[in-house]
Amino acid sequence: MTGARSDAAAQIPAVGRALLALGDRWTLLILQRAFLGARRFSQWQEALGVSNSVLTSRLRELEQYEVLIRVPDPAYAGRSEYRLTERGLDLWSVLVAIWAWEKRWVLARPAPLPELRHHRCGLACVPRLTCTCAPHPVSPRDTTALRRSNARVADVSPARLHRRTSASPHPGDALSFLPGTMELLGNRWSTAVLAAAFLGVRRFGGFERDLGIPPVILADRLRRFVELGVFRRVVYDERYGREEYRLTAKGLAFFDVLALLVRWGERWLAGPAEPVLVIRHRRCGRVLEPVLRCDRCQAVLNRREVRFML
Repeated sequence: MTGARSDAAAQIPAVGRALLALGDRWTLLILQRAFLGARRFSQWQEALGVSNSVLTSRLRELEQYEVLIRVPDPAYAGRSEYRLTERGLDLWSVLVAIWAWEKRWVLARPAPLPELRHHRCGLACVPRLTCTCAPHPVSPRDTTALRRSNARVADVSPARLHRRTSASPHPGDALSFLPGTMELLGNRWSTAVLAAAFLGVRRFGGFERDLGIPPVILADRLRRFVELGVFRRVVYDERYGREEYRLTAKGLAFFDVLALLVRWGERWLAGPAEPVLVIRHRRCGRVLEPVLRCDRCQAVLNRREVRFML
């Protein structure tokens, strides 16, 4: 990334830069198709039905973040294709975690999600998040999230630069239709509210102060998260009817995606400053090193040993 935009991005902490790079529905779907073999502009257009302008802008951004690299197309002289870099390939676990969450928690789908097969054991699996220290599943309750003393959640959820588009992938396409994830990651304020909840914020005033979010938008996001079953409303003061918002099992399960995004951001986008957010694993006492394991054979998964059965 170059120029003023590069200078501005350099001031954003690693996790914020990761969300800036990936927190968009078209970006996630473009990456998903890249892992399934898409390399040419026409392949993404055909698979996703995305407009020329949106596809061009997202591919350019993925190049700027060094997730994709443009190379000459060996089949067509004078044309280019896009390939995943090492940084891009390292996102496979984030996309698999998104698939696993959608499969478990988003049941009202016009077309079912495909199975994921682990070729080492030969079985269909649903990955589980663990730490590298042990095969035990890791949930938010097994970790401690610490943020720099002067940091607000707003610091890790920067404003995104592109407008929301009205077009959507066709719901009949099982892979492209990820409604739950797009509600949580595809909108800046949604992601910020979710991150604040994982850091222990529960009350309306707490969200408002920590995020700097307009009250009308906050009320809408909280209402929507309750409708989605990600939050539940709990009365903590019956005398005054005061309420707070707590993560449900569905909301807590999205921790897997966020933990892998934090790890990816710190690995590839970290600057010289200390991390603004650190997730520690209570069992080993160290910074969480999240990995996905097969729920059938318990082996740590790697991208070369798993495949969606389309």
